[in-house]
Amino acid sequence: MKIRTTIALAFVFSAGVFGFLSNLQKAESAVNFNSKCAIASFQTAYSQSKAVFAGEVVGEDKDGDTRTFDFKVEKYWKGSDAAKVEILVYETARYQAWFKKGGKYLIYATADEDGKLHVGRCSRSRDLENAEEDLQKLGKGKIPR
Repeated sequence: MKIRTTIALAFVFSAGVFGFLSNLQKAESAVNFNSKCAIASFQTAYSQSKAVFAGEVVGEDKDGDTRTFDFKVEKYWKGSDAAKVEILVYETARYQAWFKKGGKYLIYATADEDGKLHVGRCSRSRDLENAEEDLQKLGKGKIPR
């Protein structure tokens, strides 16, 4: 009788530990799924960017998981002096592009091996209204051609 009780208690204990570990693993997944990325400091974002500019979204296109935004550049600090720039955003279930047509933004863009400019989930890019600190650090800027 004692052996059956011991086996039964061991079984219940094992099931409890297994359930606890399973729930812990689910909790860790939820934390990782909802985790936010660290936005780079101004200096890091600037140095790692291929292009830094302020502009307005004048067009938008979607092809598969990639959304392309056409920006009319108002000022630039780094990159080409083009008056119009395309920015690509790769979208996933966890990340959707947040640029809106007519919106004005400060963009920190990286380039892929083909030279195409991209903005990702952890970019320092932001609404121009919320970029005052960065704009002060960037200084006057240049007007595109």
